[in-house]
Amino acid sequence: MGVVEIIKEALRIARTHKSLWLFGFLVGLGGGFNFGGGGGGQPSAPPAAASPPEPGTIALIVLAVIACIVAFVVLKFLGTGALIEGVTRARRNGQLTVREGFREGWANWGVLFRITLLFLPLNFGTAALFGGASYLVWMSFGSPAVIFAAVAAILVGVPCLLTLFMWQMFAERIAVLENRRALDAMRKARLFLHGRLRLGLKLCVANFLGVLFVSVLGLLAIAPIAGIAVASAGLWGMLGAVVLGVLTVAPLLFVAFAFNGIVTSSVWTIGYLEQVQQ
Repeated sequence: MGVVEIIKEALRIARTHKSLWLFGFLVGLGGGFNFGGGGGGQPSAPPAAASPPEPGTIALIVLAVIACIVAFVVLKFLGTGALIEGVTRARRNGQLTVREGFREGWANWGVLFRITLLFLPLNFGTAALFGGASYLVWMSFGSPAVIFAAVAAILVGVPCLLTLFMWQMFAERIAVLENRRALDAMRKARLFLHGRLRLGLKLCVANFLGVLFVSVLGLLAIAPIAGIAVASAGLWGMLGAVVLGVLTVAPLLFVAFAFNGIVTSSVWTIGYLEQVQQ
């Protein structure tokens, strides 16, 4: 299958298998999750001195934050496992119900989490190696030399990181579909990827273009509705505009994240199944 055919098949699965939307949302939200902060406006007067919070209150807040992070991580990998199984069944003209998806995802989230943990030092180590080499060149030879070092680091480092990404995507599918342990799945995925770098690059392109297509369509659908909600602030007040925006934009955001998650998982699962079924 070519890039366009893979994207079409991934979009077909996302459109026709609505039972996968919840798991796609979990994966799509997890893939784009980031921490951000902001601020602005006029500085306010310093607040009056207040007594420090009780240690018990701090402990409860810390425990609540930890619980939210753990729940997010479990649900993200649960969704990943459910989507791999769901896309595999969809390719066979089968269905995965939401209940079956939770069962399959729960059975596989642990091995997917361990695979991610094993790849983390490889990814960070590769990035640190090339970043550190560029920094040493900068400290030793100055700014003109660091430009060439940075270009060389990008030309070598980006293919290395892409290879690690492909390796992890195939390892996840092997772990779920063949019921293998993390290290065993990584070993088989390394052998599978050998001689198939062209396939991996094709799937990377299909993944990027598929997510870009869904994201653009989502923005085109959400922007007019968000504009209407903002324009209605003068008619219904700010609270009415916020309620209208939440009721109309939130479902579209859910579908957009769901499609992104399903398309991403489908691309790599389709690519893997096409090879092992030949």
